[in-house]
Amino acid sequence: MIRIAITPAAYAAIKSSLPNGARERPPQSDAAGDYSVHLELHVIAQLRAVRRPGEDYSEVILRLAAMEAEGVT
Repeated sequence: MIRIAITPAAYAAIKSSLPNGARERPPQSDAAGDYSVHLELHVIAQLRAVRRPGEDYSEVILRLAAMEAEGVT
């Protein structure tokens, strides 16, 4: 598992896909208002693979969530 910080909007986009135990307690936000979440290494690798130059993990998550909502995969 790797811990990353993501925005509240990105957390909301992935919350339903997190394992049950990860959803029981809301994550703590840091001074910047971001949430720390722990993701499996293979998930991080997938995010890195589709990350565009200059994108952070939150931006990747939000872009993928928007694509899924539009039915684009």
